[in-house]
Amino acid sequence: MKTGTPLLYKLLLLNLCFSVGWSLGSPVFSTFEMASSEKGLSVPFNVDEQPAPIIEHALDQIDKAKNVQNLLGSLNNMSNKNCPDCEKQLANLRYNQCNRQNNYLEKELEQTAQGSSLLAALTRSPIRVNSIIKPMCMRMSMEAKFSASSKSFRQCAANDTSSQAFRPCISENYFKLINNSFDVVSSCMKDFIAPGESEEMQKLDVRAVYALINVESGFHVNAMSGTGAGGIGQFTQPAIQDVNTNELNDIRIALESSKNRVCSRLSMEFLDSMQPIRPQKSYACDRISLKRGNPVTNMIYTYAYLKGVKKDMNSMIFSNKNYKSKFRLSEYDMNKVKRALMVWSHNTGPAGTWTPAKTLLNTYYRNRQVTNADEFINQMQQYMQKFPASANKSSARRKETSSYFPAITKTLNDIEKNAGGGSCVN
Repeated sequence: MKTGTPLLYKLLLLNLCFSVGWSLGSPVFSTFEMASSEKGLSVPFNVDEQPAPIIEHALDQIDKAKNVQNLLGSLNNMSNKNCPDCEKQLANLRYNQCNRQNNYLEKELEQTAQGSSLLAALTRSPIRVNSIIKPMCMRMSMEAKFSASSKSFRQCAANDTSSQAFRPCISENYFKLINNSFDVVSSCMKDFIAPGESEEMQKLDVRAVYALINVESGFHVNAMSGTGAGGIGQFTQPAIQDVNTNELNDIRIALESSKNRVCSRLSMEFLDSMQPIRPQKSYACDRISLKRGNPVTNMIYTYAYLKGVKKDMNSMIFSNKNYKSKFRLSEYDMNKVKRALMVWSHNTGPAGTWTPAKTLLNTYYRNRQVTNADEFINQMQQYMQKFPASANKSSARRKETSSYFPAITKTLNDIEKNAGGGSCVN
């Protein structure tokens, strides 16, 4: 993997660009000062200068705090053409009353919110009414998968050891961190996962990622399965290794070349200033702990892995000379099929989707063309049961893989119905 530009050089270059007034386009989120004192962004030398008077220094700190606090504020929070009731829904959101069993993240959240990092801004910034996923949907997601008494969670200690824990308290700070993190990461990564696609298609991909995370972790930062899959995207060792080897450099390039300075900062703060997630089970806290940049880091990895399997599906099926002519679908329906196989592959792995898809195309569609997206997706469910990849041949895996995408679709439909109908995407 190619190494990125040294962090100090990139910071100095960015500061130079901003100071001379280069036009970087209209960012999705408001601009902010690149403070050298920010966590993970500190310049490794001291500038010899006279200390500012106390009052002047205090005012400067207030200005910096405002700049970071307004990070999510350049979009109009007061109107939403897709959700006229969102402002009222947001005002009526309710949070958990924390107790001794589930308040273990609260102190760390409070400490995080006091910093000057991007994670701090995401923790304390108000929720945008027109977040890319409606806040009401996100709030429902955090209650849908796990009950308050569930112990499918891990609490990380200072030495990175972990212990079993109850579902964390869904406090206002915790919800703001999760909602704002997904909002920022999705806004920055939608071009990465669907380059060149229309805004509508990109938002449908974001909706698919949102639906997947509902089933994987319920949007809880420290969810951990019995097999060790951990965090927002429930990452396993092979998936982490795949992202580290094949996707990280491309993510850095995409984020750091973005006209949105917040996207550049995502890369610098969560990919350059931190070492990549370590794949071994002994480093499971890399996938779930706040001090390792989660939930943002895990969300970036989730998008990165899905981009990788999307490329694999294109290579194996949709750009393959033996199969590409079999699809006679509109652009919308073709993307619907691609999206389904992308989501399925998060659970099955690329080979786990490719094997039944190849069999389906070589048998049922040997002398036919795919003209109905929903029919093809339903047939894929059947073929995953009948013709699984070698790693998915057990009865348990056949059942899990074949029902994975339908379960995600059902959960999403239930949430959207309970949220008042319509899409959860703004």
